[in-house]
Amino acid sequence: MSWEPWDDAVARSQVALAEERLSGLDALPDGLAAARAAQTVETLVGLYGQCLGRITAQLEDHPDLLRRLATDDLVGHLLLVHDLHPDPVESRVREALADLPGPPELVELSETAVRVRVPAGGCGSATSAEQAVRETLAARAPEIEDVRVDGGAAQETLIPVDALFRDRAPVSGGARG
Repeated sequence: MSWEPWDDAVARSQVALAEERLSGLDALPDGLAAARAAQTVETLVGLYGQCLGRITAQLEDHPDLLRRLATDDLVGHLLLVHDLHPDPVESRVREALADLPGPPELVELSETAVRVRVPAGGCGSATSAEQAVRETLAARAPEIEDVRVDGGAAQETLIPVDALFRDRAPVSGGARG
């Protein structure tokens, strides 16, 4: 059997499937079998992590190659799972935010929390901007557990709504003569 690389969509679907199956282990009727399956998965993940650690150790003299590998979504995620990613969390957070429209301003960052300010935009954009920030950080810096998104100041409208009705004479009924 020859190896064929997955495209990013297949890789994402397989990651989602693995997460779904792992989270479903607790719901199995046989608790002992479920625990045994979970332990087996943990053992395999640990084994693969050790193998990946040995590979990354061999790449210490080639940090550019390791960084290039880390830009692959699937490989980068695996490196993150095993705490082997070559880029520190701050760099990954800054790069992720820079790739977003706006881009959001980094206000505060710790090892597990981030606070950003998104620029004000059009109608409904604050919610979509917040979702984009959360999704991007989850993918590029999953160790960030607490994401706080502050909205920017509302943009000045061309004509404020209340100005349309200020100092207006009431409209009376009837026809003009």
